[in-house]
Amino acid sequence: MALAQATRDKLISVGTARAAAVLAKHGLRRQALSGLRPLSPFQDSLAGAAATTIDACPPGGVLVMESSLTSAPVALLARRKVAGIVSNSPLRNAAEIARAGLPAWQRPSGPPTKPLPIEPGDVLFGDRAGLIVIPADRADQIAEEAVEAMAYEEFVAEQVSAGGGVYGLHIPSGEHARRAFAAWRRIKGR
Repeated sequence: MALAQATRDKLISVGTARAAAVLAKHGLRRQALSGLRPLSPFQDSLAGAAATTIDACPPGGVLVMESSLTSAPVALLARRKVAGIVSNSPLRNAAEIARAGLPAWQRPSGPPTKPLPIEPGDVLFGDRAGLIVIPADRADQIAEEAVEAMAYEEFVAEQVSAGGGVYGLHIPSGEHARRAFAAWRRIKGR
């Protein structure tokens, strides 16, 4: 199943750190793919549904490779308009992938590791802060809650900048904070 463009846009707008915080709020605390590194620190963000074979990787999908004994077929992946590549080992044709502008994450050289904890269809989301896995059935909800959290953080920052205190605002549990946030949203058109 492909990731909806609206969900992808929301995730990319909030970043992996905020999405990971929302996942933790739901009890999903180990969603980061530690040890994997972006091919380039300047690559675009990556967000798409995981596929373990090229044939199953739709446009906007992310090809997951457990080993890179073969090179990733960059031309084919570019024609298919995939979102990127995630590899559990070093990518043999990393330079070609980088030249093509295809976002990719790889595990640097080292001893063999356990398989990546990714199921086909899970959403892979990576930016400069990290790479996380979002269960497919929760991607829309996580993206929406992360956008809400970001809006609330902006509201609190404006309140503090205007001379207000954080008491009652830090955790949006009070009725006053909810009303003030609702009014702020109406003013901002959000």
